[in-house]
Amino acid sequence: MKSKQIVALTLVTCFALMVAGCGGTTGTAPTSSTPAASSSASSAPASSAPQAATTSWAEANKIDDGSETVEELYEKAKAEGKVVLYSISSRCPKVAESFEAQYPGIDVEAYDLSTNELLEKITREYDSGIRNADVIHVKDLDGSIYMEKVSNGIFHIYRPDDIVNTIENKDYLKYAMPLYIELNQWFYNAEVYKEPPIDSWWDLTRPEWKGKIMLNDPLQNVNMMSIFTAFTQRPELFEEEYKREFGEDIVLSEGCPTAVHELFKRIMDNKPVFATTSDEICEAVGTPGQTDPPIGYASSSKLRKNETEGWVLAPVNIRPATSIPAQNNLYIVNEAAHPNAAKLLVRWMCGEADGQGKGFEPFNTLGGFSVRNNTPPVEGNASLSDLNVFPFDPEYIYGELMSFQDFWLTLQK
Repeated sequence: MKSKQIVALTLVTCFALMVAGCGGTTGTAPTSSTPAASSSASSAPASSAPQAATTSWAEANKIDDGSETVEELYEKAKAEGKVVLYSISSRCPKVAESFEAQYPGIDVEAYDLSTNELLEKITREYDSGIRNADVIHVKDLDGSIYMEKVSNGIFHIYRPDDIVNTIENKDYLKYAMPLYIELNQWFYNAEVYKEPPIDSWWDLTRPEWKGKIMLNDPLQNVNMMSIFTAFTQRPELFEEEYKREFGEDIVLSEGCPTAVHELFKRIMDNKPVFATTSDEICEAVGTPGQTDPPIGYASSSKLRKNETEGWVLAPVNIRPATSIPAQNNLYIVNEAAHPNAAKLLVRWMCGEADGQGKGFEPFNTLGGFSVRNNTPPVEGNASLSDLNVFPFDPEYIYGELMSFQDFWLTLQK
């Protein structure tokens, strides 16, 4: 196994890459193909996102065929000899180690990269005709990966039938093969507050929270801007929540076309404190011994640090929803050199058919949520089905993100 790093790009460069077009591509021209998974009913407006594309390479290598067995894939993969993984997780070396132990004769070349680095690297390589990566592990909160790479046949979605059958919420299968879910959640200090001090996004506009709200700056964090953009798809739920909280219909301010825009105008009027990382937010919120701590919006994965850092964080299942799912996705790169080893690695990372495989163990942690019904739940995790989460619509977010960013710029004072 080889674990590699490349020099990080600036966030500004990443943002330009993620929301702009990827440029020309090489390889087989894509043709339309209907994704294998059907969606479950949800309150989300119907999406008209383009279908995933297939290519003659994908058809020849049965990327759309989820029926192949582990034994069949292993025999083919041994002839390929290795598989290359680009991952946004520092846990990928553990995956590589367990995979190589399970499947002797197949080496894993694992790259631990930031999202910025990964997208820059794979885009540059693919556009240059280089096919180094086989499997990609990355999130797609702004919809750019689906809209620019999946719908154009650059990334393919491999959905093993026996694993798909254990994923009850088919929404998670619409736009990628899901590895696991994280969320952005509001956290409070459980030593000071014995129960959540807020239960609605509108609570954040109350005067008692002025200067005591922490979050990442959306102008410096595309995932945060994407989450807030997604909220604008469901303004009626925020109108209803306002009336529930205050007992009257909302009156929109000038320049605020919906209740969501009004919400963020009022939050900004409450002087939130912007931080660079979730760790910074959670340390400020969760450090014990405080008397008047802030509340903070941060990644659910930080709950793990209650044990390692001694924090006293507790999450809020806020209304009308905490966020959209920060879904960790797996893709296979078009014209990958090791397609069968890639399919075998996707299966391994997902925990194999029984949900118990060692490939998923590094990801099955507090603050991370398996989407499968046969994976043992982590003690302390809420059930994902019990949490208020909006479905993900890549076309909507991709199309509306810049418009909402323009609105956010008007809130700067």
